[in-house]
Amino acid sequence: MDGSARGFPVVRSPSVPVHPPACGLTMSVTSVSASTLPGSTLRPPCFDADLAAVRDWLGVLRSVGVRSAGPALILALEALRRAQVPAARRLAIVRLFKAPLLKTCAGLPKPGLGPSQSLNASAVGVPRRGVTLEQRLYRLMFQNLHQALIQCDRESLVPDGRQALHRAWVLHNLFRFCGRQLRYAALWGCRLPVNAWRDLHELYVYLMVRRATGPAVERPASPGNRAVAASIEYKQLLLFGLAAQLAERAVRSSAVMAGLSRWAAATVLEDPHAGLQGEVGLFVVEVMQDRPPQRHPGPLDTQLRGWVLLPPAEFFQQLEGNAQGQAAPPSLAPALRQSVPGQQPRVAVTAG
Repeated sequence: MDGSARGFPVVRSPSVPVHPPACGLTMSVTSVSASTLPGSTLRPPCFDADLAAVRDWLGVLRSVGVRSAGPALILALEALRRAQVPAARRLAIVRLFKAPLLKTCAGLPKPGLGPSQSLNASAVGVPRRGVTLEQRLYRLMFQNLHQALIQCDRESLVPDGRQALHRAWVLHNLFRFCGRQLRYAALWGCRLPVNAWRDLHELYVYLMVRRATGPAVERPASPGNRAVAASIEYKQLLLFGLAAQLAERAVRSSAVMAGLSRWAAATVLEDPHAGLQGEVGLFVVEVMQDRPPQRHPGPLDTQLRGWVLLPPAEFFQQLEGNAQGQAAPPSLAPALRQSVPGQQPRVAVTAG
């Protein structure tokens, strides 16, 4: 039985401030300040002004190059997090920022990998690089989207059809920008921004709590608008995090990436106390911890509260195929050996 039907871990709903503190990332690039920008025109716009002013400011970025546009966008997104603006305006501004930010990230140089470097050292706990400019842009976009979601939910307790569509857009992009952070770190061997995983876990718990206690806002009624299935999105990212650990090549495999949505739909969230006490070899994700699925050091005990993630055997079989000719980390190799027809490897998702 899926955990969304049976209930969710006994954890407190995350307390997300409308104006959270600075993200505290350690960047591997020069610190960003207004004095580093080529002229006052790239300093953050006034978000209380007309939206046309924000559009004009974003238009200027197209002519200055990505190395100047990136720091300017960071300053603007940090200023937006501090701005005292209504939910509708915050959402409108975030939507304006999305395309310019993605274009800037596409043009930024990627970290190089030397001949002896692993494709995914960060997944096995040995990250070599700090957080890059591109990662920080993804992180700030996620944080602004998260802030917009919480603010929208507080200001519109019973959203109308248009507000529900806007909320669905925010949810879709929240999971996409979280996924961009995870994939970038896995592909380029960089550290993840601090709390990237923890924020994902808390977002999912928040959505499940609201789904059970709040209005039905998950499924916009307008024809042609696909609902955001938070459980599927969340499980896809959990599976990606697990795949990045079990088989380094998986993060560059088109077959693995294409299969994530299918495997997520077939993955079941199960109660870890449903006859699972004492089982070994489980991968545990503590909701209040900033990390992906990790192997539990011993038998599952009664202190754990949450779910067990049961991926289909096909997921592990695909990873085993990608791991051929590649040495899997010793602590994770047993999971690959479990991926045989008739057996369903289990991954525990727990609340700390």
